[in-house]
Amino acid sequence: MPADHSGTPSLVEVTDARSGLFEAAMAIYEAEIPKAEQKTRAQILASLAHPDVRVWAYVRGGDVIGVSIVYAPRREGVLLLEYLAIAATAQGGGIGSLLFTASFAASRIDPGTMLLIEVDSEEADVDAAERAVRLKRKQFYRRLGCREVAGFDYILPLENYGPAPKMNLLVLGAEEDRLETARLQQAVSAIYQNVYACAPDDPRLAAMFAGLEGSLQLV
Repeated sequence: MPADHSGTPSLVEVTDARSGLFEAAMAIYEAEIPKAEQKTRAQILASLAHPDVRVWAYVRGGDVIGVSIVYAPRREGVLLLEYLAIAATAQGGGIGSLLFTASFAASRIDPGTMLLIEVDSEEADVDAAERAVRLKRKQFYRRLGCREVAGFDYILPLENYGPAPKMNLLVLGAEEDRLETARLQQAVSAIYQNVYACAPDDPRLAAMFAGLEGSLQLV
């Protein structure tokens, strides 16, 4: 039976690791997220059990066509979009934008909450084709109102499948054109500890913020 491409997709929270919903979401995750940026299944299961992590499936016509994972702490005031992926059969029709907007709105508690997004840097040592893919990904988020934290090299603390790629951070919901370095440092420290199970004194935190003071430009 052909897939049903009609109707508006609905956002459904995934809470049961034994469900078909979880398995369908994981199939998209494993197929569409770059391997070097993937968590292990055990880590995803830990995220599913974490009180501040929301795992969302995007469902249309009974089929899961997308998945997003959002770290949504109750107190820090800054969310992290960990992952967003659309099934290959549903790409190109604006589904990614709809899922991004819906999962952010459903995850935040305070309307003034800021969202961080981890993205691959196009300035890494990659070939032209991969650079174009990374630029396209950034353009996708920029069209949705996100801005990049200029001059900030984000270190993704994942090495499950080899070294993590060079990363940048994008921001949605910042009211000003600059972001206080102290606020970003507090948010990234919380992300390291609660999303990636890193120690509070992980040396990568100090390395990221070495020499950074005051505020950082959003571009």
